[in-house]
Amino acid sequence: MKRLIAAVVVGVVAVSWLWLAPTTADAKTLRVGMTSLPPAKGNPYYTTATTSYMFFNVMFDALTQIDETGTVRPWLALEWKPLNETTWHFKLRPNVTFSNGEPFDAAAVKTTFDFLLSDAAVAQSVPRDIAFIAGVSVVDALTVEIITKTPNILLPRYVSGIHIVAPKQLTTLGLDGFAQSPVGTGPFKVDSWGADKILMSAFRGSWRQPIIDNIEMLSLSDAAARVTALETKRVDVAPNINPDEAARLKPLGIRFHHRNPTRVLVVALDVLRDGSPFKDVRVRQALNYAVNRQAIIDSLLGGLEKPASQAATPATVGYVPGLEPYPYDPDKARQLLAEAGYKDGLSFMMEVPGGQLANDKAIAQQIAADLSQVGVQMEVREITFPQLVRNMSQGNWKGLALQTDFSSAPALDVIRALYRHSCSWPGKWYCDPEIQPTLAEAERTFDIGRRTALTQQVVKRYRDMASSLYLFPVVSLDGLSPRVTRWEPWNDNFMYHLADVTDE
Repeated sequence: MKRLIAAVVVGVVAVSWLWLAPTTADAKTLRVGMTSLPPAKGNPYYTTATTSYMFFNVMFDALTQIDETGTVRPWLALEWKPLNETTWHFKLRPNVTFSNGEPFDAAAVKTTFDFLLSDAAVAQSVPRDIAFIAGVSVVDALTVEIITKTPNILLPRYVSGIHIVAPKQLTTLGLDGFAQSPVGTGPFKVDSWGADKILMSAFRGSWRQPIIDNIEMLSLSDAAARVTALETKRVDVAPNINPDEAARLKPLGIRFHHRNPTRVLVVALDVLRDGSPFKDVRVRQALNYAVNRQAIIDSLLGGLEKPASQAATPATVGYVPGLEPYPYDPDKARQLLAEAGYKDGLSFMMEVPGGQLANDKAIAQQIAADLSQVGVQMEVREITFPQLVRNMSQGNWKGLALQTDFSSAPALDVIRALYRHSCSWPGKWYCDPEIQPTLAEAERTFDIGRRTALTQQVVKRYRDMASSLYLFPVVSLDGLSPRVTRWEPWNDNFMYHLADVTDE
């Protein structure tokens, strides 16, 4: 046990470049064209969708953060260690304040976790990520104790997704009121929040001292609109633009940042609804053989990724090296469909949150075209991002398929992604009772090697059972105007305090 504790204790990491920033007499404003603003405003617990996490790092912080290599880094907590398999101590960063002047301390951390573990948060999605936590207590002003219901060796990873909020602001206003006036320890604070625009100014008291002075967040749900905004200098950063725009935009001085993928794009298939053809594993496998992923990647995603073989990306705990994707084999697809009783084909409808990812609508149409070649007719119905969030949480899809992802972020643990595609999800659409015990055992073992091996078993099973139509890692390409001199995300976490632009 002593060697285990020594192995997981994390000391203070000297990364002064993270929070030391030059000052300037001239105000600098960064304009970001987001694919969507958070559907519940400043409530950081409503959804676990990546789009919202991309935003909330601007004003909130968590105890830990995960970098591009998948390493857990100190954030609001400087170090942590397990006292036993279910008890952990986290030492907090001193001299940190919230943007409204409230002090950040162990009591503030306890307030956040107490709320998330209470009945008041039952309608929120984020608490599901920490359902294994039994409670949090104050040891001293800068030390919190976290007790888990069962062992979880990856607790430091999971707290990276829990934004700590100003305690008095939350308890006084309640969550709905807090969402209108959010307060965190991050580098920026909200000045105004409109339907399509958020104006923010630098919080100079933040421990993550920002370089620039202001941020404008614009809601631009359509990829073409984000590109136009880049061209016309309405925005400086346009996330999730289409790679095929690069050749045209580069002569304008526009640069591109390809973010480290943490998500695997899939077509989720409802195997539980009465009469669904996807109850038959042969039908699900047929769909995986029928789609030419590499052709889609080459034609619509600039060749930036490879076909996915599993629910994880390489930096994720549980990734299986060497696991092969389904090959493109339409003849095999037709054979499997015939064996399953669908020689004459089948039809279904898929919902797609258009404009959220690079060329997502075009990808959906190409999938439909490929499927049609084996007798499968797929109707594509576009929905909004808030509709996607509701549909995934409640399971009330209009069709039998949904274009979504296996998202391991922010913990970068594939169990997090698998949970949303399992028997345990409240609005479940896929359930494999045979592998569920292995998934549960992986979660509660305190041996990281065994946890990884068990998780890999589940990942392989999901691949073999074709739990979804696997596509490819999500391509996240940020377009940067010539004004942007620094843009350094960690995965899908935008490090807004590091961003810099030339003067207006």
